[in-house]
Amino acid sequence: MARLDIAEVHPHDHGHDIDVLNRLIKVTLDSAEGYREASRESDDPGRKLAYGRLAEQRDSLVDILQQRARDLGGLPAQEGSLLAKAHRAFMDIKHAFLRDDGTLDGSIREGEAYLIDTWEVALNDPDLGEATRAILQDAFDRIDPHPGDRERHLLPPHDSFSPGL
Repeated sequence: MARLDIAEVHPHDHGHDIDVLNRLIKVTLDSAEGYREASRESDDPGRKLAYGRLAEQRDSLVDILQQRARDLGGLPAQEGSLLAKAHRAFMDIKHAFLRDDGTLDGSIREGEAYLIDTWEVALNDPDLGEATRAILQDAFDRIDPHPGDRERHLLPPHDSFSPGL
């Protein structure tokens, strides 16, 4: 009786996909926390609501990414990056002195640009498995509903702001 070699049945090593997923989990957790903080700090009720919704959206995407990592046999990341925590601490201090939504908008634009760049690199990774890529593309379409239009995506919200959730 022949022995079944799992490596022959599943030749794709999922380690790379898991690493990519964990990198995206971290930056998406950073984004969610950034939006939560912006929601707490904003003086504008419309922005508070919009930022809160975006934080929830990012949390739901993290859940999807974490599940995919588990499905591949990996241990999903559970928290964001130390660099983002340091950046938020700096923005807390800056916002405490300036107390304006413009400071929050600038911080959010920087974070979103980094988030989108990180996701685009992952989606263009030639070593990423196709099933993982499909999951990432679906999630990215929710993050960036205006692909290729960075200015529109990064516009600060206004009172009538309604994020594409």
